[in-house]
Amino acid sequence: MKKFLILLLCVSSLVGAKEIITLENGSNPSQHNVATYIKTLEMANKIQYRYEFVIEMKPGAGGVLALKTMDASPTNRLSTMAAAFVENAKQGLINEADYAPVMAQGDACWAVITNVGDTRKGVASLQGQREIIVGGTGFGNAAHITAIVLGEKYGFKVRYIVYKSNLDALVDMTGDNGINFVLERVQNYKTFKERNPKLQILGMNCPIRSAIMPEVKTLKEQGFSTPGVFLAVVANVKMPREKREEISKILTEAQARLGKEYMLESADLFAPQFEKPPVSAEEFFIKRTSQMHYLTRKYKEQIDSAR
Repeated sequence: MKKFLILLLCVSSLVGAKEIITLENGSNPSQHNVATYIKTLEMANKIQYRYEFVIEMKPGAGGVLALKTMDASPTNRLSTMAAAFVENAKQGLINEADYAPVMAQGDACWAVITNVGDTRKGVASLQGQREIIVGGTGFGNAAHITAIVLGEKYGFKVRYIVYKSNLDALVDMTGDNGINFVLERVQNYKTFKERNPKLQILGMNCPIRSAIMPEVKTLKEQGFSTPGVFLAVVANVKMPREKREEISKILTEAQARLGKEYMLESADLFAPQFEKPPVSAEEFFIKRTSQMHYLTRKYKEQIDSAR
């Protein structure tokens, strides 16, 4: 009993000495991936005694508000990285060099949904369209560039309309209110398909096919290298490297314990650590941001003209 009490006191001491690390979440609390952040932090708190991870909601400004909040206290805060990270850097809203990845949530496995295509033919069914009107959350993001790439191949013009969320754009498409093209979750597609039979999935903008609709090919399988909606957690480089690396191991292990099935079923997210061989957060971050830099440079004129 005496040994047990000593052990309990030691553990209690360790627990009491936990350093609080706050994750600034730049997404709207209703976004599909927020629950996975919360679950990952809960798991991270269970598997070690050095840190206490908590989440704080800081949506707004395309993810910039969360990053700036972290920057104010860089040694004990992390931040989610919005899909508009590269475009925000190009616009001078943030300095990309200030941030280093500590965890990769991965690619959002979202579908290319239209009301003018054919699932059986895939994205090639867009050939012959004169113009495609895209609904999305920001210029130069994954939906915008994906449509530009397909338009370049199949000869249609791209017009871009900004929405608060992709789901809002899907609602307008369902009502035949001018939108022809969105990226959204397969589950939401199936819900809205019941309201408008014209809705079609033409491809998966993700490294893998959807388990819900495995017959739909990825865009890569259809011959296209398009950007995905990629999500990560970053730290400010002012946080000591050793600390960043330690936190990275904890969060990556926590996500591993949640498992690939949980990530896909709860949020349609494919984390790179589940690839074979596994891809580190740093490698994932570099590959995805490099791709976005290349594509936003290549299509800069079309992106700028859409603003």
